[in-house]
Amino acid sequence: MNIRFDDLPTSMPTTNRPQNLGSSMNDDASRLDGFTKVTGQAKYGRDQYLPNSLFVGFVRCPVGAAELEAHDDAPAKAVPGVVEVEISGKDGQYQGHSVGYVVAESPAALARGLRALTVKWKRGSVKTRIMDEKLETPDPNDATKDLLAAADHVLEAEYSTEVQTHASLETHGAVIDHKGDSATCYVSTQGTFAATDGLGEAIGLPRSKYEVICEYVGGGFGSKLNGAGKEGVTAAKVAAKYKRPVYCFVSREEDQVDTGNRPSSLVRVKIGFKNDGTVLGGQIRSWGGVGVGRGGGGIALPTGRYTLGKLQKDHTDVRLNAGAPRPFRAPGHPQAAFVEELMLDEMATIAGIDPLELRLKLETSQDRREMMQLGANLIGWTDRQKTGSQTSVLRRGFGMGTTAWGGGGSQAECEVVINRDGSIEARTGTQDIGQGQRSTMGIIPASVLGVPLKFVTVRIGHSTLPVGPGSGGSTTTPSTAPVMQLAAESARKQLLVAIANLNGGDASELDIKDGQVLRSGKPLMSWKDACAKIGGEQILGRGKSEDVKRGEGHSQGVQFVDLTVDSETGVVRVNRVVAYQACGKVIARKLAESQVIGGVIQGLSYALFESRVLDRNVGSMLNANLEMYKIAGSADMPHIEPVLWRKGQTGYRSLGEPPTIPTSGAIACAVFNAIGKPVRSLPITPDKVLAVLQGAKS
Repeated sequence: MNIRFDDLPTSMPTTNRPQNLGSSMNDDASRLDGFTKVTGQAKYGRDQYLPNSLFVGFVRCPVGAAELEAHDDAPAKAVPGVVEVEISGKDGQYQGHSVGYVVAESPAALARGLRALTVKWKRGSVKTRIMDEKLETPDPNDATKDLLAAADHVLEAEYSTEVQTHASLETHGAVIDHKGDSATCYVSTQGTFAATDGLGEAIGLPRSKYEVICEYVGGGFGSKLNGAGKEGVTAAKVAAKYKRPVYCFVSREEDQVDTGNRPSSLVRVKIGFKNDGTVLGGQIRSWGGVGVGRGGGGIALPTGRYTLGKLQKDHTDVRLNAGAPRPFRAPGHPQAAFVEELMLDEMATIAGIDPLELRLKLETSQDRREMMQLGANLIGWTDRQKTGSQTSVLRRGFGMGTTAWGGGGSQAECEVVINRDGSIEARTGTQDIGQGQRSTMGIIPASVLGVPLKFVTVRIGHSTLPVGPGSGGSTTTPSTAPVMQLAAESARKQLLVAIANLNGGDASELDIKDGQVLRSGKPLMSWKDACAKIGGEQILGRGKSEDVKRGEGHSQGVQFVDLTVDSETGVVRVNRVVAYQACGKVIARKLAESQVIGGVIQGLSYALFESRVLDRNVGSMLNANLEMYKIAGSADMPHIEPVLWRKGQTGYRSLGEPPTIPTSGAIACAVFNAIGKPVRSLPITPDKVLAVLQGAKS
């Protein structure tokens, strides 16, 4: 049977997760670009292979620290198809650090040219771990000493997390189609307009003469917030020089070593608390492994979600011979949640208190407190056995964690166009990095105008469209959704006024529902008939962020985990995750559920699998691929139940980052509950579980 994908419905009902029924503007809408993506019709920046293209590849340091003592360009330039060899640096501070580039007529010629380039490196000494630095924990101050002395118990422990790479579906890069007096730039970026601004000098053209297009972006998680990046800037320079299209996308290995990461962390805590669970306070000393970065290793600890008394806190970023961190979905927060949640479970166990009871006592939010009680019932918390009581081979564990994220928005403008044929166009230059921006920007005008979603075409990801924010800090929807709503309301008002003027009466008597114009609740005309009466070619509604009146709401959440630990192999299997999550006013139920599920998956992967492995002698990454760099796969997936919290949620709020924050901490608590000893280091791999169990026996 032949199927036209543009004839398929944009809305398909689902009977899954009935607890979320009626939670959104559109409960059944599917992604507007879903069929385009799964059928391969969507063209990402990496897919732009243009005629007469040049290809750029970077000359990179092969180890953690080295100096380029000498190089000979001649063998590379002698390779047929090599156009240019440019060496601009000599100090390699980490594996993948670029010191130049090669330009060639084809990918094959580029690969041969890079291999033929003669380079001589002098290797240097490297630091690859936070522990390679001399770590000093200052003595508690007098106030902290007094708190600890007054405590019934003191928990003193050390926690650590490893580097997590972004591992985006689409690697970093850009294609610059330079036509001499104009250019089109296809960039894999989290910021259409940041990329536009960043290319100005390199591309050698006035701003009005080049356009950035990023209609489809294969993820970023924060790593593509730097506009066009050095890949795009380099491609622009080469394109401007040769007035030809230039392709510069890095390989998977290059993506792993040179496009940022979630930094590693080490935290030492000394916390005093009472028998009833009251936390008096104590000391937190933390370090962040920031590679060659000058910062970015901070840990959001304490999180502020619990009452933890008075805390003396110190933090230091440790420089290593590795790539620098970049923003990564809730920077500094998953590390903090892992430490804080496991710390609370350890304190509860010492005091003989149920961890849920302790959290209810210390929790600072009434909404999260209610989520805890409901989530505990849903996960079956009453089945939880006392920590350390199990002796069987397969041991079941329960854990929990909390999350929150701030509100706010960035500058945004949107347009809604109603055409005489009844078609509608929603416009915003904001990019869609996979979270569903294209879909939400269609659902809002369809809902406001009272027409089926199929009437709406969405244009996004072009720098010639109305300005929008970068996809960072979970601000995309909070910034653009209320503005698109204003634009749709403006267009609707104009249309109703036009109909009233033509048919008599007042616009206040008119309404639009299900594609029908109503007067005093009775059908007056169809949507298409109404649009045909538009004076001129179209109606244009505009919205700006400065005109937005924001509603109430927050992005708080609570997650519960049910898992099994095999005490003979150390393998952890997560069976079920219940994730309560608020995100303000929900636009699309299925998209919101998908965001929560995706955040849980990323948190689970961080908890159990992901770890950058560096050779301690030379500083090279030993698993710079997606085979040995382990990421949770389909066989590792638990049953994930997202529950959308609706109480008091009237404004648009963040959803991208909060769902990934608590998962690793909840899993660590569940493992602790199952085996009776805490695994204080992420990822929680079988060897660590077995080591803890052996230590318990000895």
